[in-house]
Amino acid sequence: MHKLRLSRKWTIFSVTANGTFMSTLSAGIVNIALPTMATQFHVALEDIQLVVSMYLLVLTCLLPVFGKLSDMYSRKWMYLGGFIVFGVGALMGAMASSLGMMLFARAVQGVGSSAMMATSQALIAQVFHGKSRGKAFGAIGAVVAGGSLAGPAIGGALIQAWGWPSVFWVTIPVCIIGVWRGIYIIPRFKSLQHIKMDWYGAVCYTLTSFLFLYALNTGAAAGWGSTKILSAFAAAGVFFILFFRREKTSGNPFIGLDIFRIRAISYGLAVAVLGFTSLFTNSVLLPFYLTDVMHMDPIQIGLLILPFPITLALASAVSGALCARWPARTITTAGFGFLLISTLMFAFIGKHPSVSYIVLAQLVMGAGSGTFQVPNNNTVVSAAPKGKLGVVASVNALARNAGMIGGIALSVAVFTIVNGLALGEGNAADDAFVKGYTAAMLFGAFCATAGGILSAKRD
Repeated sequence: MHKLRLSRKWTIFSVTANGTFMSTLSAGIVNIALPTMATQFHVALEDIQLVVSMYLLVLTCLLPVFGKLSDMYSRKWMYLGGFIVFGVGALMGAMASSLGMMLFARAVQGVGSSAMMATSQALIAQVFHGKSRGKAFGAIGAVVAGGSLAGPAIGGALIQAWGWPSVFWVTIPVCIIGVWRGIYIIPRFKSLQHIKMDWYGAVCYTLTSFLFLYALNTGAAAGWGSTKILSAFAAAGVFFILFFRREKTSGNPFIGLDIFRIRAISYGLAVAVLGFTSLFTNSVLLPFYLTDVMHMDPIQIGLLILPFPITLALASAVSGALCARWPARTITTAGFGFLLISTLMFAFIGKHPSVSYIVLAQLVMGAGSGTFQVPNNNTVVSAAPKGKLGVVASVNALARNAGMIGGIALSVAVFTIVNGLALGEGNAADDAFVKGYTAAMLFGAFCATAGGILSAKRD
């Protein structure tokens, strides 16, 4: 792949960036739409957060499967197929008339996004090498920021003018353009026919992750001690044991536990989980805080979320350039410092913060996100053994999305418990909300602290 001209490499990059932009655009728009959806579907916060969590749950469970398949077959068609499925899910979401239909549509989008996400990092790593790889990952960070930047602003305006279904319609043209460009631009890279899929291991892994993440996401609503949740956790444990034994004894393991013996990979994955858990403690709760406590409309909420992706874009570009000069440990640890400051700022936000305070907290959080992500992704993917690039890239994406799911589910659980206790003590609704929000963001600060300590210890 060294033979490709530099301009050709960046043209290929632009197609993978198209999918990344669409995914982040959709995520930002849907988060803004959650309060409006909750009102129309007549459901509570712990139920409507499943619109985000269902997407991430399905996406996360299938990542290693698509990563393995991308090592076996054409990454080009795996990526473009994911684009098409994501577009179909967006169409279904636009026409959903109930929470159940919406969750199914988001599951379909999760399948499509999983195929794209499992292959996009591998495509970049296959095209770019050496110092240019860090720059490419930095550029992807800027694209993520661009999608995040456009999502809240576009989403707020669309919801205000045409209602929440419009946030799904807007992603469909992006899908069509992405597939059309990809057909002509992405090369058909040589597949590795000697790699085979261990379907028994793949099924055990998928059931393990699905049952565990399902229980984690629905525990707050169903009750952590309920038969359904305890059974899901128990079944996840059984399938994990079966998966672990299969990985240890199979001559052709599904993932291959040996990759976790590589310190750059194991530390990078743990850092990714903690970083994204910390980040996503605020992703669902902030729009509700701005709606229920500060009584803002969707356009105002969208504008207040914009500062985050602005510094995310700048920090991603800077950290991508620094990857060739400074050790990843230094850059990622600095990123966690920013995350800790921002989560503490949100934890003590109170009932009547100034707009400038919220903007500053968002700016610091965006800086933390962009600073730790790029060098961490580069370190993990660059350490992939020969023939396992797709698997390692997908496991890296798996760690990222597991953190997202955990951040949403655990922060909502903490919020629900503390908010309920505060209401039971006779606190006003606004006061109870702020107490729950503070507790959730302190949990985010704890994760940022743990991530920073682990990052400082890496090689």
